[in-house]
Amino acid sequence: MTAALILAAGTLPEESRRKPTDAVGGASSIKRLIMVFRQVGITKIVVVTGFDADEVEKHCSHLGVIFLRNKAYETSDKLSSIKTGLEYLKGKCSRVFISSVHIPFFSAETLRRMESADGQVIIPSYNRKMGHPILLPENLFGRVLKYDGPRGLKGVLFDESIVRNFVEVSDKGILADMRERVNISGLIKEQGLQRVKATVKIQLSAEKGFFGPGTLLLLNLTRETGSLKQAAQQMGVSYSKALKMIACIEDQLRYKVIESRQGGSGGGSSIITRNGIDLIKRYEAFEAECAELVEEVFKKHFGD
Repeated sequence: MTAALILAAGTLPEESRRKPTDAVGGASSIKRLIMVFRQVGITKIVVVTGFDADEVEKHCSHLGVIFLRNKAYETSDKLSSIKTGLEYLKGKCSRVFISSVHIPFFSAETLRRMESADGQVIIPSYNRKMGHPILLPENLFGRVLKYDGPRGLKGVLFDESIVRNFVEVSDKGILADMRERVNISGLIKEQGLQRVKATVKIQLSAEKGFFGPGTLLLLNLTRETGSLKQAAQQMGVSYSKALKMIACIEDQLRYKVIESRQGGSGGGSSIITRNGIDLIKRYEAFEAECAELVEEVFKKHFGD
């Protein structure tokens, strides 16, 4: 499985007027990145925040991404944010696109070309200039995490033992940095997010809606972390809201999906019940089949 890692922790230079949450065309920079990754079927998207973390997380909390905070963003470089993301993603994906929130205009076609290319590290280029994002395999995560040299990620990527593939693309968006002057209108058009597409969110309902992509992510993160509170933090929602989401599921289904254990030397914990695990599996399978059917019907009616 391919994941995506969006770096959004750094501070902005004084001359920069655009924040990741500012609208650029019809969507903010960070939402553009999330949308373009979703277009190629990437579901596990991690956003590392730091500067203006609360604002960024609130801005994207409804989009089903995972937030991690780089608490040392003021005194560290970009590599520390990359390490924060890779540490979390170890064992959860086979490779990851690493991108900066300041470079949000590359296209889905560029991502597809990179995914189909050979090599350990895949790097897009435009007119022989290296751009973003970078596609990194999971077997190199450890080398990045151990690296403590002066060259940041490049110190690992440009080691002579690494097989790199520079994929030439006709996508100027891989070079367009929002901290510099760029032709935004032209880049928005070339990125292609304005094209009509089908977006369907599957929700289970009884007397009211109780289970969808957000609650699925909450349960999966609780399963990973062993803590409903930590899962809520990684989603960018309050603990009280997470409790209400779980209560709604259990009220509508009439069974427990989470068991909480209080106290002990390690504090409390949250465990997904067998019924909860079964609900996750059924919903994920149902959602995947629905996505295939929706794509088929969309092509039938809007294929032109």
